[in-house]
Amino acid sequence: MEKTTTMNHEVIRLFAQINRIPRESGNEAAVSDWIRDWAVKRGLEASQDGLGNLIIKKPASPGAEDRSPVMLQAHLDMVCEKDRNSDHDFSKDPIEMKEEEGWLVSATGTTLGADNGIGVAAALAVLEDESLRHPPLEVVLTVQEETTFAGAEQVDISACRAERLINLDHADEREIIVGSCGGTGVEFTMPLNRENEVPEGYEAFCLRLSGLKGGHSGEDIHRGRGNAISLLLRLLEEPGIRTTSITGGTNRLAIPREAEALVLAADREALAETADRMKAVLRKEYGSAAPDLDITVEPAKAIPPLTEESFRRIARSVRLYPNGIVAMNGSLEGQVESSDNIGIISTEGDILKLVSEVRGAYQSTVADIVRTIEELADLMGAEVACFNGYVPWEFTADSPLRSLAVETFREMFGGEMKQLALHAGLECGFFAEKRPGMDIISIGPDCQYFHSPRERVRIESIGHFYDYIKTLLGKLPAGTA
Repeated sequence: MEKTTTMNHEVIRLFAQINRIPRESGNEAAVSDWIRDWAVKRGLEASQDGLGNLIIKKPASPGAEDRSPVMLQAHLDMVCEKDRNSDHDFSKDPIEMKEEEGWLVSATGTTLGADNGIGVAAALAVLEDESLRHPPLEVVLTVQEETTFAGAEQVDISACRAERLINLDHADEREIIVGSCGGTGVEFTMPLNRENEVPEGYEAFCLRLSGLKGGHSGEDIHRGRGNAISLLLRLLEEPGIRTTSITGGTNRLAIPREAEALVLAADREALAETADRMKAVLRKEYGSAAPDLDITVEPAKAIPPLTEESFRRIARSVRLYPNGIVAMNGSLEGQVESSDNIGIISTEGDILKLVSEVRGAYQSTVADIVRTIEELADLMGAEVACFNGYVPWEFTADSPLRSLAVETFREMFGGEMKQLALHAGLECGFFAEKRPGMDIISIGPDCQYFHSPRERVRIESIGHFYDYIKTLLGKLPAGTA
């Protein structure tokens, strides 16, 4: 493979421009307008709907007019996570990038936006490059992928002719995605009771568990990185601790890296010893997956604690709530079939709130996990609401596009592309539903630590990824084969 040694690659240049514009999920209007204007200035046909979805069309290159169109697809929005000490404002501040040992990373302790800004930038680079040989191109850029999937669900592709789609939202250059899971957000709420006053002789403290690696709630669920919410609960169950409130996690799509609780204890030294002992236990259990795990104890303002009965209901709910891998895939060895991630916990307003993301390769397994949560809610006197559901993209055995993509990779780089069904939601399922029989693949460059401030993309791989796209477009035959 030819090494990419410069930050001045066309894809990186466009990615840097995109990263100057805030684009948190639900706030994509500015970046959508910028790309629309960018396309119009280049004489391309560009349409934009009320949500901010874009469809940009480019005619076939000379000599390729007889070929059937191909759709390139990516999403405009990003997950906005930052380190505790970062003062970045995602509503207005640009994402600053830097090179670090061959990777692009955020320079200010935030998510990088490579998910899926690199895919968007690659699509724009293809549109910009007049030297490429390609069939008619239909580039579809959607919004709200990271939250509601409303963009992919509502985008109107009736004016598009493509029967084959290349999704640009994967994170490993040696893999080709052949299916993805469906899922839904779930909110579990339960009323709590509180004591009338602070027990005599007790002091207030803030217990904070931090230092976990976090990650994508689907793609990283099997990596054993630990969920800060469930780990903090183990500490709160220790004798001598009365819990006042619990908060943790920021997004159901991210494995929680931090959680904290306001507590009361009669013996500060005993509380500190308990925290240190639990820290040692958890570091041993999680080893290299969480070498920076830490638990701190700081003074806080005393507030009446939750009743013992309410805390036990919280503990039982978190312990019994599906969290982590639920089942492995019986057809694809070593791959997760279904999972759930408790991404947020809060006890604000004397209401326990758990927000999770259920994922499954089949709608039936998603429904089954939701049923488990509903049964738990019934036992605990809680309520459950599902939101932002999305459909799976199921594997299809016969895919001429996939066969050509695998062959092209072998010719260019040697070795075989690993074919796998992704344990994450991709927009491909919505396009397969809109256009039955559509031939779909998903590809991307080497990226790591999506949905966390450690997110990064390998610079050399960006070059491989773009060269591969260009070569594959040039080889697409006429028709849908």
